[in-house]
Amino acid sequence: MVTHNAADVQRRLTRLRETYDPVVEESEVELDAEEFASFAEVASDGYTGGGYAWVVREEPPALSASMPDVDEEYPRVLLGLGRGADGWGPAGGGREDGETYEDAAVREVREETGVDCELVDCRRVENTVFHCEGDEIHTLWVFFTARELGGSIDVMESELNGAAWFHELPGGLHPSIEDDPFGWDEWE
Repeated sequence: MVTHNAADVQRRLTRLRETYDPVVEESEVELDAEEFASFAEVASDGYTGGGYAWVVREEPPALSASMPDVDEEYPRVLLGLGRGADGWGPAGGGREDGETYEDAAVREVREETGVDCELVDCRRVENTVFHCEGDEIHTLWVFFTARELGGSIDVMESELNGAAWFHELPGGLHPSIEDDPFGWDEWE
């Protein structure tokens, strides 16, 4: 049996639990041999999953003097529509060598959407083990809440089909957020 990243993932999960006390969901997924081999290749180079951020805009930026008054509701959350994705979800992506999940989430939000953010909390961690014929790949998918710091939406077209600020969650949410793991009600 070959096991990829079990000790590294456990060490990283322990740090996240000590730092944030997130909800940790554990799952196991069976992959076919081709999918597993492809994923095992990146896992053998240290890939352990990714960081994602639920970015909240609590107050609107000031309007210029030439703009008419508008009646907009806040807070708003930044969601992206990934290429080939199952719905709207938080921006984020894979942790690169030397990065923490926090670093990955902030970098990926900026790269994918053009928005700068500051992490507030880690709400949820998906600790997933992928299996194939007795072999395993251990991963963490880490979901943070964050505050908008600036920037403006500039979609990275190679990653997203779109990005937008939502006051009410849209239909067609990505499975990672359809059960409201971020406590959207606390910002409404």
